[in-house]
Amino acid sequence: MELGLSEKEALLYLLLLRSGPAPASSLAKRLQIKRVSLYPLLESLTERGMVAYEQTPTGRKYISHDPICLLDLLEKESAQIRHRMELAKRCVEKLHSWTV
Repeated sequence: MELGLSEKEALLYLLLLRSGPAPASSLAKRLQIKRVSLYPLLESLTERGMVAYEQTPTGRKYISHDPICLLDLLEKESAQIRHRMELAKRCVEKLHSWTV
């Protein structure tokens, strides 16, 4: 959770790491939450690159990516922050030049 995941996202990711590929119905049952509540969590983890799914004849099975993806996630966030800091510095310099 200290890496920016909600408690439910972290629990879901850990469950997928331990269980391997699983359908949403199984994941919801094991986490004791409704499937309708599970899909936003799966979507969030998928967008972050931590979870993927494979289409099977019986439906989707969700699978976790290797935990190294957590480092990739933090590196992307760090790069975004560095970019925003550079933009902010330029803005401050420009605004400062207008007041002098």
